[in-house]
Amino acid sequence: MQFQLKFLFLLLPGMVLGQETLTLQQAVSLALEKNYAVRIAQKNQQIADNDNRLAMANFLPTASATFNQNNNYNLKFVQALRGNPGQPLPEPRDFSNTRNSNLTYGATVNWTVFDGLGMFIAFERVAEVQALGADNTRAAIVNTVAGVSSAYYNIVQQKERIEAFQSALAISGQRLELAKAQYEVGSGSKLNYLAAQVDFNADKSALLLQEQQLRNARTNLNQLLGRSPSTNFDVRDTIIVTPDLNLDALRGEVFRANPNLQLAQRSRRLAELDRRLIQSERYPQINLFTGYLHGNQNNQAGFLSRQSSDIINYGVSASVFLFNGFNIHRRAQNARIIEYIREDELQSLRIELESGLEQSYNDYLNAIELIKLEQENLNIARQNVEIAFERYRLGVSTALELREVQRNAVATESRLIDAAFNAKLAEIELLRLSNR
Repeated sequence: MQFQLKFLFLLLPGMVLGQETLTLQQAVSLALEKNYAVRIAQKNQQIADNDNRLAMANFLPTASATFNQNNNYNLKFVQALRGNPGQPLPEPRDFSNTRNSNLTYGATVNWTVFDGLGMFIAFERVAEVQALGADNTRAAIVNTVAGVSSAYYNIVQQKERIEAFQSALAISGQRLELAKAQYEVGSGSKLNYLAAQVDFNADKSALLLQEQQLRNARTNLNQLLGRSPSTNFDVRDTIIVTPDLNLDALRGEVFRANPNLQLAQRSRRLAELDRRLIQSERYPQINLFTGYLHGNQNNQAGFLSRQSSDIINYGVSASVFLFNGFNIHRRAQNARIIEYIREDELQSLRIELESGLEQSYNDYLNAIELIKLEQENLNIARQNVEIAFERYRLGVSTALELREVQRNAVATESRLIDAAFNAKLAEIELLRLSNR
């Protein structure tokens, strides 16, 4: 045991003490706070919320105000008047160097009281867009949590692999020390000593490569958490799989709450509202209007030197498309086709989700069975390693037999780690599909 601890201390300088220990809950919290996919989805939802609050404006009248001040200066303005027959012509009037001004201001109010129910459809559509934004945010959150969970447990998996390689390296180190001692005292051959050195270096190389896999896994999780890829941290969790997920319960949750399915349903509903909005253009549009206008003219040239007016106008207007090149008909047809497309996409997604659910659940059950089997195999393989090493130490077994037993133990432990990780990935996918 002292030898094993010595080798672990010398060969693992990357295992830094005192680094941050990150739990899965902390990782999820950081991701929901800083992951850019979630932040973008939340901002898009804010836009949809703002649009929905303003949608009531479609039902309200519009008001506008105008102001106009117009001035002109006559550098030269001579007005000749036509005289009556038989009478002398009047003298021309010179209005040069005179100024004219015209001032108008007023306000108008226009209220659309009927547009083929288009305003009601538009209001309903904005509400659907708002709900779509909420669904997008939920989908981003669910996908982010699933991605962070998978990346987190990948780190746990890589750490467990390192522990398996450490155990193999410790055994190889003990074998190397024993072969060296035997060679030095003349009871062992140099060939056995060199073979032990090669196997030790091979195990050390495998461990170094595995450490690189762990660093890459940390980088991947840091990216999902929206922080520097070089941020160092450790995880202490083990992979614990929930053993009793029920397929029927999961299926019910998928078709009730899966965010992607809800997005597809919203898209289909929006396509229907778009078609109805186009069809509303076939109906007349009726507006009520009223307004006030004040005008004031001051002319130094002309017959009317001053004029002032206050006018109130009101009335009703109606308009309807009689013919516009069949554009409304064409757009309505295209909108209907898009509606059919959205329906087909929805049904395709239902089949895809059910297929994904069945596949993930089968992977989940198979991985759980493999965990049980490989755990038994690992217990046997570890006993074989202990027996083989003792036989090798006593000179009863060869180095080749010890190496083969050692490889089997490492392979068995790797299969167990893979089975646990695959079971956890299947569990995460099942919970993601069911929005849990």
